[in-house]
Amino acid sequence: MDIAIIADEDTVLGFKLAGVKNATVYKEDNAKEAVNEYKNAKIVIVTEKVAAKLKEQELLDNMHGVVAEIPDKSGSTGAALENISTMLEEAIGVKLKS
Repeated sequence: MDIAIIADEDTVLGFKLAGVKNATVYKEDNAKEAVNEYKNAKIVIVTEKVAAKLKEQELLDNMHGVVAEIPDKSGSTGAALENISTMLEEAIGVKLKS
């Protein structure tokens, strides 16, 4: 499995239209199952709000691939940019200025 997405209904629909087959609409009761299903995906795309909820439930640490946070239809909370900056700093030792 290469790419998977866990997000709100509208975001999942958009990615399905773009050809992503491994997609789950996030709901509190299916979060653990979705993470377990996609934990071996190379890239897991989650919206910022879903990522925050998965972090609260301590489920994101179970992912083995890259977790990419994206904004949802309501816009960015800033968490995705902060996460990318942290990953780059860890990878190459350079901190990005915003």
